[in-house]
Amino acid sequence: MSLSETEAQTGDKDSTPLQLQQDKNGIYDLQGKEDHLALLEQNPGKIIIMKFFAPWCRACKGLEPKFVQIAKDPKYESLPLVFAQLSVAHSKEYVKSLGVLALPSIHIYAGQEGLVENFPCGPSKVPVLKKKIAQVVNLKVDPDTYELKPYCGSGGESLPCTDRFIAGTGDETKLSVGDVVVSQETMDYLRKIPFFADFTDEEFDTLMSKSTYSTFEAGSIIMKQGMPGETFYVIDSGAVEILVKGAFEDPLTTPSGYLGTVVNQLGKHEYFGERSLITGQPRAASIRAVEKTRCFTFDIADIPESSSLSGKALPTKERVEQVNDKYAVDYYDIDLIKVQFDEANKATQVRGSPNKPGIIKGVDTDDDSDEEIEVREVSPRTSKDAVLSLLVRFKLLRQAGRCFDYILQTNPKWGDVGELKRRSLLVSKLTPAERSEFLEVFKMIDSNGDGKISMPEIKKALNVIGDENRSETQIMEIINKADPSIDGNSEISANEFLGVMAEAEFYNLFKETFATLDPQNSGYVQAGKLDNILCGLRDLISDDRKSIIDVDDKDMLIDYETFSRMMIGSV
Repeated sequence: MSLSETEAQTGDKDSTPLQLQQDKNGIYDLQGKEDHLALLEQNPGKIIIMKFFAPWCRACKGLEPKFVQIAKDPKYESLPLVFAQLSVAHSKEYVKSLGVLALPSIHIYAGQEGLVENFPCGPSKVPVLKKKIAQVVNLKVDPDTYELKPYCGSGGESLPCTDRFIAGTGDETKLSVGDVVVSQETMDYLRKIPFFADFTDEEFDTLMSKSTYSTFEAGSIIMKQGMPGETFYVIDSGAVEILVKGAFEDPLTTPSGYLGTVVNQLGKHEYFGERSLITGQPRAASIRAVEKTRCFTFDIADIPESSSLSGKALPTKERVEQVNDKYAVDYYDIDLIKVQFDEANKATQVRGSPNKPGIIKGVDTDDDSDEEIEVREVSPRTSKDAVLSLLVRFKLLRQAGRCFDYILQTNPKWGDVGELKRRSLLVSKLTPAERSEFLEVFKMIDSNGDGKISMPEIKKALNVIGDENRSETQIMEIINKADPSIDGNSEISANEFLGVMAEAEFYNLFKETFATLDPQNSGYVQAGKLDNILCGLRDLISDDRKSIIDVDDKDMLIDYETFSRMMIGSV
């Protein structure tokens, strides 16, 4: 980022650089966006370790003395390191725009390369922080000059530094130029991998003869999120980490080489790359080597058709759920939350004594009530009835307006059929009343009754609810994003409208529920409280006692807007 770009964003037209203040421990105490941008601008040849925190966060308070201790460690004195911190207290929207999903979190910037690490870091994760600093220093700093290495601008997937072919089996694995002899123990393990277990001996032997033994150096990007998948990997030695880049990160402020947040780590005998082969969808995550890593690699074209890895055999539902969980795709089952709210609604009905609750026919069941319905003469509609009807219709249009606001925030993956499948799943979770209501909204906006919503029709509806400043460009963007399978849509069909309305409805339901736990209106909620409310609701209807929020430190603060998107599978 150039100085002129920084000035354009900060509004500072004076050529005098912003003077940043360090505290007594040598840590830059940043006050907001301007300070953050200035720090990056003024340190193009430094590695910046940035801590994001909230003053009221218990985990942040626990991390503080340990962060100070690291910043003052003598072994870092000769290295080009800068330590800084930024509070979310007065910079909520900016901090969230940087992809900070939890507090406390750490960003590590490497000069012109920009953001290279982003991960939550509570007090228990200090060893991880130290290891990350060591990894970045070893990769980015010249050991002779102690200066940051020049950035070459590489952003694609890394090629293996060495490829070997399988020459046979032996007592132990032995490497040579061009080939490798694999130990019988390793071969036996490979044979038991779930995807290979049902192969005949001939199929397995043929597959191994076509596989390669690839070596990746530390820092290599073995897989990149969003790219097509054609290879399955099994780790023989070393370790890799899984990184996921959210769909709502600002493309203008996110560096092109940024891979996302670390969500998992894999080691020896674990495997990756299977999700894309199974589903046919682009890579859902990036994979980066933590250290020198050797993998067995299998091309999709060489995998027997009997395996779901070939893309020709359908995977089981359980298998898809496993890979989605592994790569942080579908975090939560929306059925569970929907049932919880349905149960809460039923609890407001009169149903007998607390110890002997009765079933209400027509509410708890699909049966009609046993009571006879008294038929009364319907009186003519009054002016009050007409006003109430208009207000109900106005409310429905406001609901559509909130949906349109939500669509504008999304960044769909064009051509990804998985987006449509996910929205179809959300539509299936709507109640009949909700579905009918949304279709009624569609008919209200579709003024010419052709079964499609056009730009003029949406503009007219938005004008009715007072949203008159929406540009035609924004409305066309809304229409285009309603169907992510094609880039260039000019109308919205009823099914597409139902999909985006369902997604927006569930997102707002989750976000507004979690917002009740955020008295500071910071956008972050303590993980323990989030887990308690979800588990508490679940415990009313289930004996499952597994924690829903999977974090080590329950005092960590979670970005609940992004968490809400995770719950509907849109991140």
